Amino acid sequence: MELIAIWYFLRRRWWLIVLPGLVALALTLPQLRNVIAPPVSYSVQVRLSAAAPPAPAEGVTTPYEDNAYVPWLASEYAVINLAQWITSDSFAQEVAQVLGEQDNDLADESLSSAFFADSYRSILVLYVSWDDSDEIRALAEAAITVLQTRNQDYFAQLAAEPAEVVPLDTIEVAQVAPPITTRLAPLVRIAIGFAAGLALAVLAEYLDRSLRTRAEVEALGLPVLAEIPREK
Repeated sequence: MELIAIWYFLRRRWWLIVLPGLVALALTLPQLRNVIAPPVSYSVQVRLSAAAPPAPAEGVTTPYEDNAYVPWLASEYAVINLAQWITSDSFAQEVAQVLGEQDNDLADESLSSAFFADSYRSILVLYVSWDDSDEIRALAEAAITVLQTRNQDYFAQLAAEPAEVVPLDTIEVAQVAPPITTRLAPLVRIAIGFAAGLALAVLAEYLDRSLRTRAEVEALGLPVLAEIPREK
């Protein structure tokens, strides 16, 4: 009997269950291609060393200067600050300017999300993400150029002398597997739409006080005198 009651419920409220799901399907339709053929993206990872500007001219000394320790410590500070700069809007603007000087069309696009950086001791790691294998190489080369030639404009500690940035790796472009969320997100939205429709149908059924079957009347302890058959 319970299965029959569920069937009657679904037959009465099917439109309320399906409608939110169809709305979610219509809104998600442009993204469904990501389920079958997700977008391809590429990445570049380059390690670099960074050092403070060269030592002052011969004969100029600094009290308590430790010629073995201070350069390495200054290198660590430079790497930490350069990593923060790479993720800033100003770095993306400098890269766009370098690309513009090369008559590259990428200068017109938003590059802020293309760069990420990390650091460990005196090693700076530059990450570049893009959706074109040829363009990402130009992005990485421009980013390295900016790191080598324009860092003194943003760090007063360098006293207008650029920090020495040296790439430790060659630029290698690798294809990146799309995240699982990119492929499943459209399906999850559609499932949420149908789940919301089911919840609305259950709520509508709960608030509906209509009596439709003999069993519902008898469940209230009332006698049934007659039934009107359904018209066929």
